[in-house]
Amino acid sequence: MTDAGQIDLPKTLDHAHATALRTQIEAHRGMAVSLNANACDFLGGAGVELLLAAHAEWTDTGNAFTIHSMSEKFAAGVTCLGLQNTAPFQEVSEE
Repeated sequence: MTDAGQIDLPKTLDHAHATALRTQIEAHRGMAVSLNANACDFLGGAGVELLLAAHAEWTDTGNAFTIHSMSEKFAAGVTCLGLQNTAPFQEVSEE
């Protein structure tokens, strides 16, 4: 496995920002990806869909896909959507 790709999530992870994030994530295909959610204040449906799909793909290929440093609003969005016990969002329940 190569070095992890560090990606900062945008402040708003909605449909408008999901396409650009997808491009960033795909640039790290074949290596571990670490997403910093510290500055992300809004998690929309398109963002959730992207993160879940990417996590599944990375897991299937044996590469790590993690989300860390989740902001309060990001964590609240995850909880509101009922995903706090779903990988890759499980860190939320540990904070």
